[in-house]
Amino acid sequence: MSSSSAPEGAGAPAPAEAALGKAESSGRRGGGWLTALWAAPGFLWLGLYLIAPLVFIVLVSFWTYEQGARSGFVTDWTIANYRELFSDSVYWDNMLTSFTTSVIAVTACLILGFPVAYFLALKVRNLKYQIALFVLALAPFWTSFLTRSIAWTYPLMGREGALNQVLTKLGIVDEPVAALGFSQLSVTAAMIQLYILFMVTPLFFMLAQVDRSAIEAARDLGANGFRTFKEVILPQSMPGVVIGSIFIFVLTMGEYGTVRVIGGNKISSVGTIVQSKVEIGLQYPQGAASAVLLVVALIAGVFVITRFSNLREDV
Repeated sequence: MSSSSAPEGAGAPAPAEAALGKAESSGRRGGGWLTALWAAPGFLWLGLYLIAPLVFIVLVSFWTYEQGARSGFVTDWTIANYRELFSDSVYWDNMLTSFTTSVIAVTACLILGFPVAYFLALKVRNLKYQIALFVLALAPFWTSFLTRSIAWTYPLMGREGALNQVLTKLGIVDEPVAALGFSQLSVTAAMIQLYILFMVTPLFFMLAQVDRSAIEAARDLGANGFRTFKEVILPQSMPGVVIGSIFIFVLTMGEYGTVRVIGGNKISSVGTIVQSKVEIGLQYPQGAASAVLLVVALIAGVFVITRFSNLREDV
């Protein structure tokens, strides 16, 4: 008999290990059903209040407007609504204006919000003070959106607003600046002020997770402040930049409340066009078609923004 013969059962898993493997396999199968049941209420909510309304809007956009109809339309299929929109220069001019305003708002919120988030996340060392300052930065969210819009408009903007009063008393201008009244400049500035927290918040949470040891290592290797920011801090904060940009782009692109309040019915946007078609003209098919093209533009914009970072890998 050879002394080097392997013991019986060599290479086969031990009974305990086999039992553990079977338990893990069955646990994964059972966990899948448990996860599905746990996620079902959320999917049902999204289906009823997000997907179903979008599907209905798409359907209505292909139906026919009929004056005097109870619902404002009849279910006669047509593409005339889209044909009219594609030849409507006013709609596309407002689409371009809304897009430009959104890009300006995203850029300004990033430029103004990044230093705030950077200071809160990396310069404030005490956690208690960090949280207190972050909550203070979120204070505008404690009031309603409409209240903040009105508060921005009447005390600050307008020919008799605080900004024009200060400029006039300081002798910077001889008469009130019309651009600080009901204008596109006022709308854009208000959007930046109203939505900047949507950039500060994700940036703060991403910057708070930046590896401090990597920053110290970059400095030890001779990197200056700019090189450290470019090579270490910025790449780790990119998911926050992308998330904040998506929030602000989507919210400002379809904005109509701020445009109506601060624009004083003198400034229009693609959102106000959709609202006017539905509320004033009761032209639901045309309004639905306008909304569908807006959603398509939003999807295209979000796709372009997400190209700047791989969120699945970076988060």
